[in-house]
Amino acid sequence: MIDDELDVWRAEWQASLPALPDLKARVERETRRMRRVIAGECAVTFVFGGGSLAWAWLTQRTDVLILAGGIWVFIALAWTISFLMRRQAWAPATMSTTAFVDLSILRCQRQIESIGAQCLLYVPLVAFNLAWIYLASPARAADGVWRFLSGIDVAWVWAVTVILAVVAVRRKQRLSTELDRLIQLRAFMSNDAEPGLGGREWNRWKEGTRTRLTRNHRHRPFVGR
Repeated sequence: MIDDELDVWRAEWQASLPALPDLKARVERETRRMRRVIAGECAVTFVFGGGSLAWAWLTQRTDVLILAGGIWVFIALAWTISFLMRRQAWAPATMSTTAFVDLSILRCQRQIESIGAQCLLYVPLVAFNLAWIYLASPARAADGVWRFLSGIDVAWVWAVTVILAVVAVRRKQRLSTELDRLIQLRAFMSNDAEPGLGGREWNRWKEGTRTRLTRNHRHRPFVGR
C-alpha cells in the first residue's frame, strides 16, 4: 500500500514540475515546423491538384481526366496520412516537463511511422504515373514495357527513387536513435524522486545528442577531397 502511495506521489510531483525552458522551446520549434509542412502540402495540393483539373478541363481529353482523378486519389491519401500522423501531437497534455517529453516521444514515433507510410504511397504513385505515360504514348507502347522502363526517358525516376530511399533510411536511423534516448530519459524521469534530477538528466541528454551529431559530422567524408 505504501509503494502504491509513493507511486501516486511521484506521479503528482512529476506532473507539477514546469517544463524546462529549452525543452519547451524545442517542442515549439517542432510545432512551427509542422505548420510549415502543412503550408507546403497546401501548395502541392493547389499546384498539382488544381493544375491537373485545369489541364483536364482545357483539353477535354479522357487520358488527362484519368490522370487528374489519380492525382486527387493520391492527394486524398496523402492528406489522410498527414492528418493521422499529427493527431493528438500538436500540444502537450499539461505544461509539465514529463508532458513535453511524452509529446516529443509521440512526435518521434509518428515521424518514423510516416516514413513507412510515405514509402508505401510512393510505390503506387510512381507505378500509376509510369503506366499513364506509357499508355498515353503509342510510340512508347510500341517499344514494349521493358524498353520503356529501362530507357533514358525514365532513368531519372530510378535515380530519384534511390536518393529518396537513402534519405529515408538515414532519417529513420536518426529518428530511431533519438526515440531510444527520449524513452530512456522518460524512464529516468518516471523513477526520479529528487527535484532537479530531471533537469540535469535532460541536459545530459542534450549534450549526448550534440556530441553524437558532432562526431558524425567529423567522420563525414569531404566531397572533392
